[in-house]
Amino acid sequence: MSSGTLSSCLNHPSIEAVGRCKQCGKPFCGTCEILGPTGRFCSDACKQRHEVFVKRASKLDDMRRTSGVFGKLMARLKKLLVYAAAILIIAVVIHFFGVRVPIVSDIISKVL
Repeated sequence: MSSGTLSSCLNHPSIEAVGRCKQCGKPFCGTCEILGPTGRFCSDACKQRHEVFVKRASKLDDMRRTSGVFGKLMARLKKLLVYAAAILIIAVVIHFFGVRVPIVSDIISKVL
């Protein structure tokens, strides 16, 4: 066991525990151990509860990233980049089709 103290399995008191449940912290033996994508658990119920917790925490983390001043600034920056890319594409297309737009044509010819 990782804790350094010996204990017995929750369901089999005569067997030494090999780990503790990631959800509830109860000791379990190799027979009772349930492996999940997020860790080792003493039961399917604890495994499911932990998976629900991880999903909720992930959603809250995503919400935190997109809210507040930094999130709003990033959203505006993304919009600005999309607009700039669209304008650049339109300008390049106009230039290659030979349409002469004084300001756009001069800028594009300098860039290319």
